[in-house]
Amino acid sequence: METNEVRIGNYIMDKKDENIEYVYLIHDLGDLVYINDLHPDVCIPIPLDEEWLLKFGFFSSDLVRYDPNDESHEQFEYTLDSGISHRAFICKPSKGWVVKLGNYDDELEIKYVHQLQNLFFALKGKELKPRITDNRNMD
Repeated sequence: METNEVRIGNYIMDKKDENIEYVYLIHDLGDLVYINDLHPDVCIPIPLDEEWLLKFGFFSSDLVRYDPNDESHEQFEYTLDSGISHRAFICKPSKGWVVKLGNYDDELEIKYVHQLQNLFFALKGKELKPRITDNRNMD
């Protein structure tokens, strides 16, 4: 993960203890950029998965939940009632998670939670925050 991709408000993982970290401080020392109080070598991106989409408030628009073992579906689609029109979030098992932009063939691959948060911020000007929390360290 490149530290220049991370913004305050993102979620990352501390690979030492696998805790989820909310980014509240980015400290640029020139040759090193610390995230919170973590050395950049221990900061890793969180892979985007269905669990994270559901936490952010996405829902399956066709009521078929993602199943990585389901070879009969070409894609699984999730949407978010966010005021961003014509944006569908799709999982194509052969490609991973992609954002479909409108009715065009343009797709943007999203691999990590912070990438989705940054895209949402770029489109809406506000943070994409979890609506549902579990018992992992999230703040």
